[in-house]
Order: sequence, then structure tokens, then C-alpha cells
Amino acid sequence: MKTSVLFSFATFSLFFVKPVTAQETTDTIATNIIDNADADHIDLTVLDFLPAALEEITTAYDNSTQATKRSTSSLTSRQATSLIDVHTHVVPSWYKALVPVTGGNPTPDWSLSSQLSFMTSQGTGHAVLSFSAPGPNVFKGNKVLTVALSRLMNEQSAAYVRAFPDKFDFYAVVPLPYTSEAITEANYALDTLGAAGIILTSNVEGMYLGNPQFKQFFNAINNRGGRQIMFVHPSTPYLRCDGNLVEANPTTYPTGNIEFYFETARTIADLTLTQTIHNYTNIHYVIPHAGGAFPSAVDRLLKSFPAIYASSLQIYSSRFWWDSAGPTYFHQISGLLGYNIPKSQLLFGTDFPYAPIFTQTGSLAAIQNSPLLTAAEKLALFTTNAKNLFGSKLHFL
Repeated sequence: MKTSVLFSFATFSLFFVKPVTAQETTDTIATNIIDNADADHIDLTVLDFLPAALEEITTAYDNSTQATKRSTSSLTSRQATSLIDVHTHVVPSWYKALVPVTGGNPTPDWSLSSQLSFMTSQGTGHAVLSFSAPGPNVFKGNKVLTVALSRLMNEQSAAYVRAFPDKFDFYAVVPLPYTSEAITEANYALDTLGAAGIILTSNVEGMYLGNPQFKQFFNAINNRGGRQIMFVHPSTPYLRCDGNLVEANPTTYPTGNIEFYFETARTIADLTLTQTIHNYTNIHYVIPHAGGAFPSAVDRLLKSFPAIYASSLQIYSSRFWWDSAGPTYFHQISGLLGYNIPKSQLLFGTDFPYAPIFTQTGSLAAIQNSPLLTAAEKLALFTTNAKNLFGSKLHFL
């Protein structure tokens, strides 16, 4: 593979020790991205918005000349102990133009500066970035476009991380349902771009994650060895009718407001009943919104399958990690903790910028004031638990 130092995770630290000029970055970045894609038989030129995306990626890389002046060793003690947000999203302008509506709501505006400002307002020192649903599955049924979009999204996320390594890491997207191509993209993102983990949507074109079609992908990730992290994000549910995908929201309310919670329940149920979570033991799962609707359904679901009841609960308590995104610590979290999930498995997340900004202060305060956690458990939720999950996958550690 023709890979420059900019994209070599192995030489990531060298990139910051030996600064490159903004002009050098601008001149080489597009060529590097296209060449690396070509090496994996990915044609980025099929995306008609490629020039706009490359311009936004280049803009992010221009910031990297300033990043060379920073070093993770210069982190203050406050940065080292401030909040770690494991659930926050990027929405570059080219992606918003491609996906103007998410879950029935307008896709929010976002910029790198707004992300940094929000983090400052929350006391967040580090964030793991990702693209929200639908991720790369914008062009349903089109393999070539889905594969190309996945690569472009990962290059975009990696650019933000390279610009601010002390502030960001990212989850990589993969072009499921195309299993072989998803494996290729996962390996590139994890090994070359330095992704901290992989983000999967709750269903992929109507197929939930325990679908037999995805076994090869899970097996490949599991066989990488060590701890592999998958962030499972809810997405729009679909039914296949006469060969077409039809959104399966029976209510008059936006899908993102209600159905996303049930999507989390559906996909965890599918991963459990297919024993995907039992069979691939190197994979850890980050579950958003404190499990969504899943805690309400666990007993009803698993008591019908007593052979895997205890083992499933043990996995939920050890290889599942539950983020706080949304107003989950007013009451909802009690349902999850009712299953004796260790508080060491709780993580902090904001869902910025998709969660309305007016809810953020109250959601943070609800965790800070929760009577269900001790002061030490709250500190762990905000910092230590994420460090324990990701370890050296976080660049600032």
C-alpha cells in the first residue's frame, strides 16, 4: 500500500516531532487519500461531492501545523482528569448536505470550532468522534458508493484527530452489508488511520447485527486479538417490502426520538440470541443512551432462553459499556443498574450535536447529582472507566 507518513499510524508520533508545512499538507493530502483508496480497489471518484470533502479534510489538516506545537506530554493535570466523551459526532458540511435529515429531525449544524467550544463548556478534555446514523449507508443497495463513502468518512475523522490528537480519537465506519469490504476498511482504519474502535449501526439495510451474513466480519475483528471495541449506534428501522426498504416507524413522532431507543433493544437482543456476543470474546461493546429500551426487555427476552440467561448477564456486566448520552440519569439509569451492572462499566457521552443543546446542562447535572453513584463512581464514569476500556487506543494516554 502506498502510504505517506501522514497516514501511517506506526509513524504517528514522528509526524508531530517533525513538523510539516501547511503547503506540503495541502499539496499531498488529496493524492495520498486517493492513492491509498486505489490500493484497496476503492474508487473515490464515484462520489460527486469528493472535491468538497477533500477540501474539508485539507482544512482540518491545515490545523495540524499548529498541532505540531502541542504534545501529549504537555497536558495539564486538569486535561488529564477532565471528562472523556465517548459519544459525540462529527457533521462536516459535505455530510450534512448528503444527509439533511437524521431520524426524522434536521441534521444539525456542526464545525470543529463548535465541537471544541462545546467541550470547553462541559469540562470535556477528550472526545471519541464518530459519524452518526446512517453512517456510510446513505446509498442503500449500492456497493460501490457505500464502500467509497466509508473510506472518505474515515479519512475525514482521522484528519480531525491528526489536527488535535490531545483532544480527539475516533470510531471508524465500515461498509456493511458488504462483508469483505468491511473487513478491509476496518483493518485500514484501525491499523493505518489509528481508529480507537468501530461504529456499527443497529441495523444495516434492515438486517440486525446478529445476522449470519455478518459472521465473517465479526470473526475477522475478533481474530485481530486483544480488545476490539464496537460502538453500536441506533439507526432508522426498516422493513423490506417488495424488494424495497420502507421506514418502520408506526408512530407520528420522529424516529430518532423514540424508535432509536427500541433499535438499541432490538440489536442487543439479536446479538444475544444469535450468541454473537458469546462467540466472539475479544469484542467489547459501547452501548449508547444507557441501553435505550433494552433494560426493560432483558428479563422477558432471556427468561425464554434460560440456557444463555446467566452468561448473557455476565457479558452485559463485563464486555458491555453503557454511555450516558441523553437525559438518562434522571430515572432511566435505574433500570440498567437493576441488573447489577457494575458502575465500572458506565461511561460519559453527550450525543453532541444531535442531542439538543438545551438538554446538555441538565443531563450533565443529573449525573453529577445522582444519588445512585458515589463521588468516586462519578469520577470513574467521567474519566477512569473510559481509560480502562480504551487503554492505549486513546492517543493522549
